[in-house]
Amino acid sequence: MGKTILFVHGRSFKPKKTALRSNWLCAIEHGIARDRKGKLAAFKKARKEVVYYGDLSNALLRSKGKRYQEKEDIKSRAETLAALKKFDAGQFTKAMYRKLPGKNSYKEFLADVGAVALGPLHLTEGLVSVVAADMRQYWNFDSEFGSNVRARMIGPLKRAMNRGDKIMVVSHSLGTLIAYDTFWKFSRTAEYRPKYTNKRVDTWITLGSPLGDETVKRNLKGAGASGPRRYPGNIKRWENVSAEDDFISHDSKLSNDYKAMYKNSLVDEINDQRIYNLAVRRGNSNPHHGAGYLIHPKVIKLITDWV
Repeated sequence: MGKTILFVHGRSFKPKKTALRSNWLCAIEHGIARDRKGKLAAFKKARKEVVYYGDLSNALLRSKGKRYQEKEDIKSRAETLAALKKFDAGQFTKAMYRKLPGKNSYKEFLADVGAVALGPLHLTEGLVSVVAADMRQYWNFDSEFGSNVRARMIGPLKRAMNRGDKIMVVSHSLGTLIAYDTFWKFSRTAEYRPKYTNKRVDTWITLGSPLGDETVKRNLKGAGASGPRRYPGNIKRWENVSAEDDFISHDSKLSNDYKAMYKNSLVDEINDQRIYNLAVRRGNSNPHHGAGYLIHPKVIKLITDWV
């Protein structure tokens, strides 16, 4: 049995696929060499595919008047990763996180953009439109963006399942919604269910995920269904990792939101882990940064234990 790891990137502007893949794999390989060097060969042996939709999100964001300089972005990502590589495994602590420049809590961030939190905090659709336009567009039924993005994941997932591979999916931010909805389609729709109903994703890692947010949950595939059909049924183990002050994953625990999956034997386990993301980008702390998640010792352990 072969092993395949699918990486699903998150929201906002993205450099070309080759640059993003290089940045992410470099972060992971450094973390493995730092923490569990003996597992590096096994990681390199596994088939790795990046589910890339950056061209689609870049075009969408540009259509809304946002600007993107790819060369500067690549340079900034490289600088952020170089700084992350200077930390050893024991330094990913609260004390070290508090020393980072420009650190803001998500509550302070929401205040900065004029959001008012009354009762349970959630990302209202208005707020999502302001700070994550591509996420809002993802569930816009009048747009093809969501279906076009999911199409980028369907092919790699089908190929891995058709090979009979053991599959890990590592998804970040908006990528966790894309993965969830794709899993649901594979296990619940007539288009995929006959062939893939008994094929499961062995381990799903969600990083900086908004899947606990009430607004997000209302817009997921299957949200209008009742009973087991409401959820995907093809995930064996779900590992959720969220960083302190990451406003996208402000509801950091997903095991309580999706406990019905466990009760209905749709998943074997759902585990939540809280971390401190030490990424600093453009002079400010960025607790949502993808490479900052990937290089963290807890994420490295999840990946290396699996390979």
